Amino acid sequence: MAGQLDEAAKQILGTLLADFNDRGLTAEDLRNGYEGPQIVALATAVCNIDDITQVDFDVAFSELEKNQLIKTGPMEPYKNKPGSRALIIASFNKREYVYLAEKGFKAARRTPNRPERVNRVVNNVHISGGQFNNLQLATGDTVSQNMSIANNSDSDAVKQLISILESQGLQATEQIKADIIEAVHEANNANAGTAKKLLEKAFGTTWGIAQKLAIPIIGGIIKEKLGF
Repeated sequence: MAGQLDEAAKQILGTLLADFNDRGLTAEDLRNGYEGPQIVALATAVCNIDDITQVDFDVAFSELEKNQLIKTGPMEPYKNKPGSRALIIASFNKREYVYLAEKGFKAARRTPNRPERVNRVVNNVHISGGQFNNLQLATGDTVSQNMSIANNSDSDAVKQLISILESQGLQATEQIKADIIEAVHEANNANAGTAKKLLEKAFGTTWGIAQKLAIPIIGGIIKEKLGF
């Protein structure tokens, strides 16, 4: 497969290679494994390329993994129940992030496998006040790293949702901003369904991809208001 990659596979490897190079990683990282982009963020970046769907991504990802060009992690030890008579020594793959294997790095470097353009993922994005640790957003060729939001206030939520929208290549018009602000307002009133509809309207055709990043923000507001 490494010599005849389809466009989705090329984009996956190209995006991972760009991430690898941007972070200044080494051959030792390839040999030992490293924490790469979140799988959902990689999918968002790759599916922003014309004519590549989520199905294209899933099929290509599976093939690349099967052929050991990419690997996923982290591995976590199996937790035995207290007092259990049977001691199980094993580990399982949580499949949260993906990274290049040595074989994949070599394949990505081959000229026929290099796409003309790749979208990058933003690393080390942290939002406190909700379950958003290490949230990674897709973006274009200009990469903004290490964004930090101190709390989960309404204004921060609005800014973050607008940032996600713009990362999909959309312009935040006044009407779109109004819809996002109203969605946050509805989330504060625990009206999840209305908030989701407003966001779906704001994000338009990109909602299918963007909702994986936007919904947790709205969900965090609702949980906070309900005291969870």
